[in-house]
Amino acid sequence: MTDDHRPEYSSPLRPYTQWGRATLGLGALSSLLVIAFVPLWSGFVPVAFLAGAFLVFSLTSTIIYYVVDRHAAVTAPPFTSATWVTVARGAAVAGLGGFAGLAAAATGGFEFPASATVTGADASASLRWAPAVLFAVAALLDAVDGWLARRTDSVTDLGARLDLEMDGLVVLVGTTVGVLTGVLPLVFLAVAVARYVFVASLWWRDRRGLPTAELSPSLRRRVLGALAMVAIFVALVPLVDPALSRPFALLVAVPFLANFARDWLVASGRLEST
Repeated sequence: MTDDHRPEYSSPLRPYTQWGRATLGLGALSSLLVIAFVPLWSGFVPVAFLAGAFLVFSLTSTIIYYVVDRHAAVTAPPFTSATWVTVARGAAVAGLGGFAGLAAAATGGFEFPASATVTGADASASLRWAPAVLFAVAALLDAVDGWLARRTDSVTDLGARLDLEMDGLVVLVGTTVGVLTGVLPLVFLAVAVARYVFVASLWWRDRRGLPTAELSPSLRRRVLGALAMVAIFVALVPLVDPALSRPFALLVAVPFLANFARDWLVASGRLEST
């Protein structure tokens, strides 16, 4: 993989410096996002929102540490401009996590808690659109970081792995918001955790000394992943009736999970790849 022709780094401290800088950048962007929401409430951002945002921020920082550490065996590939775009996606997901916190603290459906008194009709509308907008930003930046990496000839294994992990987090947090607010069916959580179950099961097979097979690139897998993103976004749009978004999500979930089951059979050697 090329990484914009920067020199190699052999210092053992370098990977943890990268993680620290990425976490500081992620924290700065997440803080700016929270500050942007302050005017939409009566000068007080709800504790539930802050708790949800901080939880997702911490999870994202942990993922960055895991990815950087895995790619630090000999040298640490530099964070490129594309990798920083991926980190910026994490800030949007942290904001989305804030709304998951609000939904978890609410009762009787998706209503903002009493402590989240908004400053008028326009502010209320902005808050209700915010989850869909944040999800769209986090999802669309996936195309931007990939394009930027190719455009600048700075594709790295580290960046690709971090991008993959961020994709999973976007789906997980977006689905959590959708389920908690009632616009996605509970079964759609299976879509959100499918990748994590898949990876954990392969790790367990490796630990037991059982054979595993690499999956070949699949257009079908990419299409189904994109459809899952669309289903979540549609559900989060305030104008869409849950009576439409929930059945649509179910229609997407069935082939998505069926394809994951097939991939598991291939990866575990029970089925030949076609």
